Amino acid sequence: MKRIFTIIVLMLAWIVEGQSQTGLQITELFNGQYKRKDNAIEVVVKGNQLERYKLKVFRSLTIKNDPKDFERIEKLVEQDEKNAISKETGRIGERLYYAFYCFPPEDNYYRYVFYRNSSLRKTESNELTLIYMEGNVTMDELKVMFKK
Repeated sequence: MKRIFTIIVLMLAWIVEGQSQTGLQITELFNGQYKRKDNAIEVVVKGNQLERYKLKVFRSLTIKNDPKDFERIEKLVEQDEKNAISKETGRIGERLYYAFYCFPPEDNYYRYVFYRNSSLRKTESNELTLIYMEGNVTMDELKVMFKK
């Protein structure tokens, strides 16, 4: 996870807007509404910098200390789960702690959503991370990247 965030920081100089998450409920979260919030970081990366990761698009949203937004985002992610062709989830009580979904290809690219709500564990930071990726990378390759 730390490696992915390091990569994002290095690529911030080349940020491009766009709507790639066609048909997903989380699309509404990447419309720029969090860009001016002090407790949120929204990142969009497209292009050549992602080729070595076999990705075409990488979008992330990290929000700190906002239980209302956490619940809203969790509901949208849970709605998108219905369309996933592959999924891995973990819950703490009734709440979604993490989710990793793969969606049917669109324009010959697989689409992935990674979600983690660290606020559900008292030993972790009070933040939620949502990542959308699309490309030719496999689910197993993404898992390896996230572990580094």
